[in-house]
Amino acid sequence: MYNKWVFLNSNKIYYYMLVGYIVLVVSVFYVYNNISTYEKDLKNILLNQSISDIDDSSNKVLIKILKKSFNFINDNMTNAQLREENEIALSVLVTRNIRSLYIVFPIQDKLYYLLDTDKIDKGEAGELFLPAQAHYFRKVKTTQKHQTFIQDTITDLGYTLIKPIVENNKTIAFLVVDYTINSLSTLASLLKLSVHIIFISLAIGMIFLLLLFVYILRTSYMKHQIYKNPKTNTFYRTYLSDNYEKIDFTKYYIALADIDFFKRVNNLYGQENGDKVITSIIKQIAGMLGEDDMFIQYGGEEFLLFFAKKNLDDQRFKHKLEDIRIMIERLNIYIEKDTLKLTISIGALINTEVARSLQDAIQKADTALYECKHNGRNSIRYFDITQKTRLYREKLKEMIDGDKLVCYYQPIRSLESGKLHHYEALLRIEDGKNIIFPDKILPDLEDSYLYSRLTMKVIEYNLVKLRQDENFKISINLSADDLVNDSVLEVLAQNADLSDRMLIEILETKSIDYQKVEFSIQKLKLFGYQICIDDFGSGYSNLNHLLNLSIDYLKIDGSIIKEIAHDKKAYSIVKTFALFCQQNDIHVIAEYIDHQETVDILKSFGIEYGQGFYFSKAKPYQMLSKSYL
Repeated sequence: MYNKWVFLNSNKIYYYMLVGYIVLVVSVFYVYNNISTYEKDLKNILLNQSISDIDDSSNKVLIKILKKSFNFINDNMTNAQLREENEIALSVLVTRNIRSLYIVFPIQDKLYYLLDTDKIDKGEAGELFLPAQAHYFRKVKTTQKHQTFIQDTITDLGYTLIKPIVENNKTIAFLVVDYTINSLSTLASLLKLSVHIIFISLAIGMIFLLLLFVYILRTSYMKHQIYKNPKTNTFYRTYLSDNYEKIDFTKYYIALADIDFFKRVNNLYGQENGDKVITSIIKQIAGMLGEDDMFIQYGGEEFLLFFAKKNLDDQRFKHKLEDIRIMIERLNIYIEKDTLKLTISIGALINTEVARSLQDAIQKADTALYECKHNGRNSIRYFDITQKTRLYREKLKEMIDGDKLVCYYQPIRSLESGKLHHYEALLRIEDGKNIIFPDKILPDLEDSYLYSRLTMKVIEYNLVKLRQDENFKISINLSADDLVNDSVLEVLAQNADLSDRMLIEILETKSIDYQKVEFSIQKLKLFGYQICIDDFGSGYSNLNHLLNLSIDYLKIDGSIIKEIAHDKKAYSIVKTFALFCQQNDIHVIAEYIDHQETVDILKSFGIEYGQGFYFSKAKPYQMLSKSYL
C-alpha cells in the first residue's frame, strides 16, 4: 500500500531540483576537463584588460603624430627629423613591462620598420621586419581591430599587442608593442589564481547547493513523516488536508470505511486497548492494498481508502471492498481474555470523475457510508450518481467546522425566590435563517467521531462566553462518552479557573460505564467542577446508580415533571426522587415547568430549582436580560 517513493511522487519539484543539480555538476566537470581551452580564452581576456591603458594612450599619440604628416609613411621614410620626433613621442608609452615599441608598414606581403623606440636593437626605417606570427598581422589588417597574443616562439618576450593605424578606411601601418617575459609571468600567476578562485568558488557553491538541497529535502521528508502513523505506515488526515490540490482524485476509486459500534470497545476496554484494535485493523486492511493505493486515517475509527484505477476495473474494485469487509468480519481480535468480533461499513464512489473536487468526492462516499450505517451496517453501499442524494452528514461536518454552531441559554431559577441560579447552554446550529435543534443533529452523529468534535466546539464556544462575561454562570451537557474522553477532560482541566461558573450535566446512555464515569467525575471535582445528572427518569436512568456517582445536582426529566399535576405515578416518582436527594445532599432541578401549579407542587417536595417556558424560553446570549450582572 504505502511505498517509500510516495513522498517524491507527490513532490516532483525535488526530482527537478535533483536533475538540475546533476546537470550543474556535469557542466562543471566538463569545463574542468576542457580547462586548457578556457584558460586560453581567459588569458586573452586578461591580456585585453592589461593593455587597456596603453590602448587608450597610444590612440592619443598616434592621432598627434598622424597630424604632422600629409603622407604618414612617405614623410617618415624621407624626413629623419620627423621620424626622430615621432619616436620620441612614442617612447612616452614605454614602461618597465614593455620590451619594445615600434611601427611597421606593409608592402605587398612583407613588413618593414618605420619607427622604433628600442635603443639597443633598433630597427632602421625601411629595414625588413620578419614577424614570428605573421597571420596576426593579416588578421589585424583585415579586421582593423587590435590583436593580443602570447609569444610562444620568442623566449625573452611575453606577449605582443598589434594595433592597426588606419587612414581613409585602409590599414597603412601597425603599432607593435612587445611586453617582457616578466609581465607574462605576472599575468600567468594572476590567471592561475583566477582559475583556482573560480573553481574553488564553484566547488563551494556546489557543496552549498548540495547541502541546501539535502536540508530542504530532509526537512520536507521529516514533515512528510509526521503525516504517517509509524506503526502502520498509513497517513493521518493532516496529509490529506495539506495535499488536497496535489492528489488527482479522478485516478482513484474512493471508499470511506467505518468500524461498526467501535465506541463500545473503548468503553469496555479503555482507550489504550481501543487504539491497539484500530492499529491491528489498519494493518490488516493496508495489507490488502496495492503500492499505488493510499490509506488515510480519516477520523477515529473512520478510514479513507484510495484505490488506483490503473490497477483495477469497477468490478475488481467492488470485489476488493467485499474482501476487506469479509476479512474484518472473520477477524478474531484478542483483548485481555476476550475475543472480539467486529464488522465494518463501507461507502464508496466509483465514478470519481463526476465529482467537482476531492472534497466533493469524499462527501459522496460519505453519503453512501451514511446510508450503509442506517440500513443495517456490515455492508457496502455505492454512491448513485443518477439520484440527487442529500449529503446531510457531510453538511453537518461543514457546519460544525464552520462558525454556524451557537448556544441558546435557558435560565434555571430558584422556585422559592425566582432568583436566577444559572443558565443551561443548549446547542443550536444556524443554517441560514433556519435553526437546527439537537434532536435533528445528534442521531446522525451517533457512534461517530464527529460527536466528539461537536462536544469540543460546544465547550470552546462557552469558554469564550465565560471569559468575556465574568458574571455569566452556565451548565453544559456532556454525554457519558464525552466524560471518559481524554481530550475533553484535558480542556476542562486547562480551564479549571472557570469551574465555579460552569456546571457539568451528564446525559446517561445505554452504554455508560459507571466505574469510568465516576473516575472522571472525581477528576473534575478536584478541579472544582460541580456535576449534575441530566434527564433523570428517562429511558436509561437507574436510581441505584446514583449511589455510585458523586454528583451535586439531579435534573428530573421533563416528561415526568409535566405530568405531576394529574398523574399519581409521576407525582409519587418525583416525590421519591426529591426525598432521596434531600437525604444525600443532592440539589434537584425540575425541567419543563410551564404552570404555577407545577411550581407549587415541586416546592412542596422541597425541590429547589426549576426551568421551563414558565420562566423563559432559551435565547441567544445577546438577547438575555442582563439583570444578573
